[in-house]
Amino acid sequence: MEGKADDGISFSIAGGAGRVKYTLAEIELTARGIDLVGRDAQELAASLGSELRWMSEFAAGLLASGLQAANGTQYAARAAEAVLSSAQGSVAAAAQGVAELALHASAAAQRYEAAEAETVARENAQRMKALFGGIEVESAGIFGPLVLWWQVHKLQDVAARAGLRDKTEDLLNDGPAYLAGLLGPMAGLAYLLGRVPSGQDPSRGGLNAGVLPAAGLRKFFDWTGLAKPGHLELRRVPAGEWHGRPEDWSPGRAVPDPSGGLQVDVDPRAAGLLSGSRDAYGYPPGSIVVDRLDRLDGTRAWIVHLPGTEDWSRVDSVNPMDLEGDLEGMTAAQPALFRQQQIVVQEMMKQALTDAGALPTEDVMITGHSGGGIHAAAAAASPAFLADFNLRMIIIAGAPARNLPVPPAVKVLDLQNEDDIVAAADYGPPPGSANWVTVTSHRPGAPRGKDPVEVIKAAHDLGNYIDDAHALERSSDPGIKAVRESVGVFMGGVAAARGPMNVPGGGTVKVSRSVYQGRDVDDAQPDKRQPGKRRAR
Repeated sequence: MEGKADDGISFSIAGGAGRVKYTLAEIELTARGIDLVGRDAQELAASLGSELRWMSEFAAGLLASGLQAANGTQYAARAAEAVLSSAQGSVAAAAQGVAELALHASAAAQRYEAAEAETVARENAQRMKALFGGIEVESAGIFGPLVLWWQVHKLQDVAARAGLRDKTEDLLNDGPAYLAGLLGPMAGLAYLLGRVPSGQDPSRGGLNAGVLPAAGLRKFFDWTGLAKPGHLELRRVPAGEWHGRPEDWSPGRAVPDPSGGLQVDVDPRAAGLLSGSRDAYGYPPGSIVVDRLDRLDGTRAWIVHLPGTEDWSRVDSVNPMDLEGDLEGMTAAQPALFRQQQIVVQEMMKQALTDAGALPTEDVMITGHSGGGIHAAAAAASPAFLADFNLRMIIIAGAPARNLPVPPAVKVLDLQNEDDIVAAADYGPPPGSANWVTVTSHRPGAPRGKDPVEVIKAAHDLGNYIDDAHALERSSDPGIKAVRESVGVFMGGVAAARGPMNVPGGGTVKVSRSVYQGRDVDDAQPDKRQPGKRRAR
């Protein structure tokens, strides 16, 4: 569904309550259930018909007997006959309507199946096109660079119209076919013969197209030793260090911390809550934010704010928000495959919530940008995390998180941009479900004629995503309305009590904020020296 805000930002919205795409099995099951109801109604109509015939015969017998004293009985019989006749007609009509509805549902299932088949055929045709594109370059010989230049030119034109995110997803999915074509017709034939069905349901924890690359890269880092198993060291950051000079933490450097955190004003809407992730970027490296909300009804709720990837200098740095952490989150459903089985950022959230005083029965929300969004979805998909905390909702932006099997009980607001290539790293669009609302923004100013690097930076910028979330407050889309209601319920009616929240600056609430900094400390490696030998000096 398309939508447009007053400031010119348009949106494509998928998923959410009021707009659910049912699977083929669900449609067929519904059709069978409707058909059974129709049969029951037909049996009831037949039974009423038998009663009607008996009543007609009874009334006719009374008339034939000529008994004047039975006039009242005759009138009663005629009235009952009329009621039965009306009931039979109504039930018969209802049975016919239900039967027609069952036929329509069956037809819808067939159309859905045909549409799914058409989608698969289109994806296969696209991969074949990529394969022959590679073969075309390989076959051109010395003119191959010219053919390649023309293909890139056409690709740029398509990306300018369709958006960099979707085109990047296509390139990731079709890249293997194109590379096989570049190696020649025989390699292309081997690729076709070696293909296996893809697109496994991520809810089953399978290694589908979006998980395989992350798993392969993580396996490579394990094998080369670039990523080492480690453990978490966590501390609460004193308020005096929140916005101080970024320094590596060392034990003993702490100063007294105010008990229970500091009081902070926050905007209780989706945009304001997502701003907490922007705040997290401003604290010492490797920090996350835990806000305690004291609701008007006396209950408490907790909001965890995660920054994105902060350290790109090494694969495995002391900062948990690094490339290793991103890969841990993306492959969180397959921990047994890797040496580092603990998801460090997830453990960080657990310890921080426990230290702040969160109880298992109290509601929790997580917000995250980029890599933080990956970890928010990974926590929502983790049975162990959900067993410890009552996670109700996540709000994520610019995060490739669609391969993480978030259960229906957890609400998801997923903000993306048509030119955000980071969001394309999961190889496809998120699932269209009642609990997962994906909003793709089409901000004014297309890539055409602009520096691609600047376009990509602006598309992934958290400040722009927060602006998108503000613009969504005016959306009448049913999925967005459901998100606003979910946020309002989580905030305990604070929004309604504080005044109109449909315009920026409509009110704020106070939360008690704590900041926690984590370190990913490598475990000690066993000494592989043979006994009796000394280390060379």
